[in-house]
Amino acid sequence: MASLKIIKKRITSVKSTQKITRAMKLVSAAKLRRASEKAHSSRPFEEELKSMVSTILNEIEWSSPLTMARPVKKMAAIICATDRGLCGSLNANNFKAALRILNQKRASGIEVEVVALGKKAGEFFRKNGFKIKSVTTDLARKASHTLISSVASEVRKEFLSGNFDQVDVFYCRFQSALVQKPSTFTLLPFVPPKSEEKKSFIYEPEAPELLNQLVPMLLDFQLYRVVLEMIACEHGARMAAMESATKNSKDMIERLTLQRNRARQAAITKELMEIIGGAEAISA
Repeated sequence: MASLKIIKKRITSVKSTQKITRAMKLVSAAKLRRASEKAHSSRPFEEELKSMVSTILNEIEWSSPLTMARPVKKMAAIICATDRGLCGSLNANNFKAALRILNQKRASGIEVEVVALGKKAGEFFRKNGFKIKSVTTDLARKASHTLISSVASEVRKEFLSGNFDQVDVFYCRFQSALVQKPSTFTLLPFVPPKSEEKKSFIYEPEAPELLNQLVPMLLDFQLYRVVLEMIACEHGARMAAMESATKNSKDMIERLTLQRNRARQAAITKELMEIIGGAEAISA
């Protein structure tokens, strides 16, 4: 059994850790509400953009370099992750799903480059032998539509120039504070959404020119929505992880307190036995 002094130090250390985990849980809980509202409110806007595009495509034939599919020799994987840890298995689950797909791509002879949105994504895939095209960090604090649009614009330029034949996005979709689902979709080439709804509109400017503006806007916002989803997932996962850590530290404190009491009782018993033994020796 550890000495009484060591047990007391452990209790003090665990209590200090518990204060930190409790504070982190409260901070993440406060940030989660705002982040989840942004993530949920971004979905209807994206769906409305898709609806507008599909409605126009029901009336005209439209083609663009962004929709041209070609044999895939080189692809970009946009991996959305966090900058910091302490968020449970969020990044691990996302990376595991992405790594399985990307390894299959590489095994079939496709060259893969990673566009990392989040420090952890860059670190993980660099260690696993992937070429890192770029790393964008500090998204939880400074993520904006302008910043993400610049990333999406660079990816589009690479696709249009033929440097990439396909662009896939890997992220975690926010469902609740306890559920974050690894997801993926193909950003480029753009697959026009289909709709059976028939409407008649007068367009200004002309429909093809309008689509040339709407489609890049939709692609930019899809990537922005992914980042908002990931930020909400990060706060939800961190809140759950810190709540679990706080609970575990409480259980550990109880166990250490019990050990301390037993050690103290053993020490007192030993002293009493020594006193009784000394008294008997004197009286004899």
